[in-house]
Amino acid sequence: PPCHRGFGTVARRFERAGIAMKLLVTGAHGLLGRSLLRAAAGRPGLEASGCGRGAQGAPPGDYHACDLLDPKAVRGILDRVEPDWVIHTAAVTNVDLCEQERELARRVNVEAVADLAAACRETGVGLTHLSTDYVFDGRDGPYGENDSTHPISHYGALKLASEKPVLEGGLDGLVVRTLWLYGHASGVRPNLVTWPLQALAQGEELRIVDDQWGNPTAVDDLAEALLDLCQRRQTGLVHFGGGDFMSRYELVVALAREFALPIDRIRPISTAAMGQPAARPLRSGLRTELLEAILARGPITFIRGLERLRAQEDFHRDFPAHVH
Repeated sequence: PPCHRGFGTVARRFERAGIAMKLLVTGAHGLLGRSLLRAAAGRPGLEASGCGRGAQGAPPGDYHACDLLDPKAVRGILDRVEPDWVIHTAAVTNVDLCEQERELARRVNVEAVADLAAACRETGVGLTHLSTDYVFDGRDGPYGENDSTHPISHYGALKLASEKPVLEGGLDGLVVRTLWLYGHASGVRPNLVTWPLQALAQGEELRIVDDQWGNPTAVDDLAEALLDLCQRRQTGLVHFGGGDFMSRYELVVALAREFALPIDRIRPISTAAMGQPAARPLRSGLRTELLEAILARGPITFIRGLERLRAQEDFHRDFPAHVH
């Protein structure tokens, strides 16, 4: 990969303190942001700071409040933290909200990314940006990096537009498309594993779509891969999806089996019958051959991801009945 622009001066300063790379993680309150900071804390030679909209509920460690919709604040956080690389996880990921609140979605998912990319370009900082499988129409997945994009929702169109400023010249930019993130961190919103796990444990009956296919992705596995890619100063476009391809209905059934919860409370339903505001790609998913060639390893399976989830200390605390 290309050399890091402006890296020398910053690197020498941190190397004197035994630090080879300093990261700034946006969206530090979220599931992926917290997972990245947790994973970075255990890596020798790596220092990570987080930033988000406010201090309330901030993750432990070095944290800075920053309004990413304010270009001056974005440049200010780079000048203050002086990172070598930024991992940008902050986004509006509620697909239906993006359909309904289009101006807000554009400001966060496109304009803020363009401002961050410009600031990173000006300061010689590398940038990794998270994108999504929703850039595809879901007719013929799983998809590789060279497959034609065709978003069918406003969210997908915005995320596709957000990739352009990161991949333009003059910036060490990496776009990582991913999908179906699951995992646990205290205080973050439920996801496609923690929500059905809690609901089934409380005796609820679930309606789960059986015609949406993809790769469920363990958030800590993605976090480790992102750190590896940043430390390699990888640029370009890379896909990362979990090691299994399944429907959302099959996912929840497998989850119930793994945690000994009642499968008869899980009912299949079609996407059309859900009547959601935004269209969903049905046969989606991401191929990971390029990632496997770069890192010499592939993403973990869904069951392996659940085993790792069960071993987390905060999962023990928040889901004590499901540890064993």
